[in-house]
Amino acid sequence: MDSAVFFDPGPRGRSLLNGNRDEQRALEHALRLSDVLLLTSDEAESLTNIGNPIQAGQELLRRGTRTKWVVIKMGSKGSIMITESAVSCAPSFKIRVVDTVGCGDSFTAAIAFGFLHGLPAISTLALANAVGAATATGCGAGRNVAHLDKVLNLLRESDLNEEGKTWTKLIEGLSACPEVSVLSKTPVNGSSDRFVNVVPVSGVVSDLLSMLEVAPERSTVQA
Repeated sequence: MDSAVFFDPGPRGRSLLNGNRDEQRALEHALRLSDVLLLTSDEAESLTNIGNPIQAGQELLRRGTRTKWVVIKMGSKGSIMITESAVSCAPSFKIRVVDTVGCGDSFTAAIAFGFLHGLPAISTLALANAVGAATATGCGAGRNVAHLDKVLNLLRESDLNEEGKTWTKLIEGLSACPEVSVLSKTPVNGSSDRFVNVVPVSGVVSDLLSMLEVAPERSTVQA
């Protein structure tokens, strides 16, 4: 079985894109052959010249040879996952931010966990948002990244930073997408927009807790 490749170019992606031919080829090669790409919305735009992060993710997916997931990090708004057949959006969790060091790596570790364990896209995003947020409530990286008990507490509270207009604006710009799902506290499966499936966070959290609560209480989720 081939190893899965996760690639987060970070700010270096832009400098490689504007570098010499060898650097550009190296970036293109890494983008095409990665199973999962992780980028901020600004990074996705710089690599595609497309302002809408969902459309930018779709473009990166088309360019890929083996790319299955493109994950766009939207900062305090949450995160988005683009696959060949669907787009999933998950708002962030409300927290008091102490230190953002290590949040990106923690988020990536949770995405890798979801990918390797075959979790649904919306569940993977919810977990990654919770892990990244839990890390932000501590100070520093290393041993200070998200402990499992903090992640579980955030999931149980399910206090989402919902801004419906954020997702509506992004989704309105899509010309074609088989399915769009948005995680929400709203306990309704469906919405007035025929393109959007509202996924209640309660069900997603219930599934995640049933899997994670069997782990040792002080386990650490880290890259």
